[in-house]
This record gives sequence, C-alpha cells and structure tokens, in this order.
Amino acid sequence: MREVPFDPENDDLMQRLRNVPIFDSLPESHIREAMRAASIRRYEAGETIINEGEYDEQVFFLIFGKLAIQAGDVHVGTLQRLGDVFGEMGIIDDSPRSATITAERTSLVISLDKKAIGKLGDSSKIFTQAVMYRIFAEVLAVRLREANCAIIRLEDELCKLRGK
Repeated sequence: MREVPFDPENDDLMQRLRNVPIFDSLPESHIREAMRAASIRRYEAGETIINEGEYDEQVFFLIFGKLAIQAGDVHVGTLQRLGDVFGEMGIIDDSPRSATITAERTSLVISLDKKAIGKLGDSSKIFTQAVMYRIFAEVLAVRLREANCAIIRLEDELCKLRGK
C-alpha cells in the first residue's frame, strides 16, 4: 500500500470527488475542508485494506478499482463503483471490522481517519463530522433496504420449501 496526504487544492482530485454521488450535493468548500483529514491510498491486487476482527478508525471511499468483501469464509460482495463507501460502521460504534476487504485489482481509495478529523479546528471538525454522519446515514439506509429485500426473498424461499 502506498499512501499520500489528500491535497484539497488539487483541482483534478476535487473534480473526481464532485463526481462521487455522496459528495455531489455538497459545496466544494465543504468538501475541501473535510478532505484536510484524508489521505489517498493505492492498493495492488491481493493487498488487504481491512481485516475482519481488527479495530481501526478509518472510513474509505473507492475512487477506482475492484474490492472483494469477505466475512468469514464467505464472499459477500464486491465494491467497484466510484464513491463506494466502506469501513463506516467501525467509525460509528468503534466495533471491530465485520469483514475483510481485499483489492482484486489495483485500486485507489480515499481514507478518512477519525483521529485526523479530531485534529481539525473546532468549526471544521464539527462540519466534517456532520458531513460524515450524513454520508453514513445514506449508506446505511441503502444497505438496510437491500437487507430487507434479501430477508423477504429468503422468507419467500423458506415458505416455498415448507409448502406454504
């Protein structure tokens, strides 16, 4: 893994962020302020980004690449869209990582560290935390809807197996 600080004055990087659906409704000045606590990480195929069961205080935004999600021995998903967010639950409740995330091909992510956010000035810190929680709420709402659909499908299958 290679890591460099995110440069909020880099217009090319900022343009990429404006294309991320989660950031597209935010003013550029707010995005620039939040990204002062960020870094850019490049992972090569096979490198692990998050290890299931470990603790850390980072949330990630996928810029490009393809990442595999594995819980236990089960492949549970893939991240490959610009702006896919992962690692947010550990930031919210300080819980251990619930899955392992591994790069399937060269991938670039933005990493936002909870400790770095805490080092921002008071107004920047409060604003950045508000932005992050808004993003987390949107992501978790989508995942809850997806989980509800999966539960309904599984209940239908169970009813069919029981002959009901």
